[in-house]
Amino acid sequence: MQVRFMPTVIAKKTKRDELVEVASKLFYEQGYHRTGIQQIIGVAGIAKGTFYSHFKSKEELGVAWLKARHWTWNGWLSDFIQNKAGSKASSKLMGLFDFLEEWMISCDFRGCAFLNTLAEIPEKNHLLRKEVEAHKKELLETIQSLVDAHFEDKQKKERIQLATIVYILFEGALVEMQNFHEVWPVVAAKKHLKLML
Repeated sequence: MQVRFMPTVIAKKTKRDELVEVASKLFYEQGYHRTGIQQIIGVAGIAKGTFYSHFKSKEELGVAWLKARHWTWNGWLSDFIQNKAGSKASSKLMGLFDFLEEWMISCDFRGCAFLNTLAEIPEKNHLLRKEVEAHKKELLETIQSLVDAHFEDKQKKERIQLATIVYILFEGALVEMQNFHEVWPVVAAKKHLKLML
């Protein structure tokens, strides 16, 4: 069974939803800076006034895109962990990396929308950077909860350190799979995680 990396809930779309959907595709495929408002308006087939009735700026649309992507991507991860990884915390931790491998192959190694955006936005206080940080914090919290469940006998400080290592393994594998367009980084990360478990 293959995980379908697309939203599973279908609801009636508003013009705002359609704009976010069009922007999501363009931002992810082309990059945030290479995608202009005029292109988004053209692909969406709407009037300029319609765009500005929903979003004051490209940045505001970018924030809406990352918020939507956050919920979508976390839904994929959660579904995978719950349905394919098994019931043990150790299986779920390994499942994180199985998910990563399957997802990266499915997107042709295009990688993380959040990290791609981070590379384009150098300003620390930029609104899009805040969304990237929030997304990654939640991923770390998810990993921490799985580490806490598996390593119940360890002290809190040690569990925090272990979760940090698992998070770095995950993020490092993600970046290097995107870089090389190959799966060996996640294979190596899984081998190391098995030794930790």
